[in-house]
Amino acid sequence: MEHAKIAEMVEYSDNKRVRKRVFLSDDLVAELVCYEPAQGTPVHHHPRQDEIFYVIEGRGTMSVGEEVIEVAAGSTILVPATVPHGVTAADDSRLVLMFFKGPGRPRRARES
Repeated sequence: MEHAKIAEMVEYSDNKRVRKRVFLSDDLVAELVCYEPAQGTPVHHHPRQDEIFYVIEGRGTMSVGEEVIEVAAGSTILVPATVPHGVTAADDSRLVLMFFKGPGRPRRARES
């Protein structure tokens, strides 16, 4: 069993988003990401991992495939593997979210 105190992990940087690993197993990874206003994560995709985002606080947008979705505290978004997605905090709001994706560790790490 592992336990994380998310509120104590929140941290911001003027230079770049702050990303912290919360949990990692063979089947699942969970991370916390904190954005200052207007910071973001570029559009990217995961070839083999579904990903779920949960917005803890703040506001922003997520691009998922061809859609742009406004998100705020309480928003939950499922992004299937291979679908391009990215996140941007609103210009006037910090944004804190967690994401969960699986499988967790890359296959090569599991085989070592």
